[in-house]
Amino acid sequence: MHMQILIKKKALLSALAGAKAAYPNEFICLFTGKREKGNIIIEDTIIPAGIMVSETMSSFSDWMMPVHPGSVGTFHSHPKASPRPSRQDKWLFSKKGGIHFIAAEPFDVQSVSVYLGDGKKADFRVTD
Repeated sequence: MHMQILIKKKALLSALAGAKAAYPNEFICLFTGKREKGNIIIEDTIIPAGIMVSETMSSFSDWMMPVHPGSVGTFHSHPKASPRPSRQDKWLFSKKGGIHFIAAEPFDVQSVSVYLGDGKKADFRVTD
């Protein structure tokens, strides 16, 4: 049985709202949730203090991260590109592990792609 990535609708819509509000800059946040029976269940978002954004990048300092044992992945937007990961994105994936959502314009559910820590694309399902 393969791993399923399940995301609560409110968590995904919150991240997408952040992407829309930050446009034309990138936006970044973290997803929190749990790992259960080999699946990842995303329940909420956290915006780290001191995030840095521009039209071509978004980042945060690990030193500014809240202590939260339920961090399961990241989300960031690509305002002027596709939701495919850049070389820098793949480097982040390799360092942070977990799962990584990327959204492109128009920042809706259909414009989101998900990648594993090794950079391979993964499927996800939105839940209530």
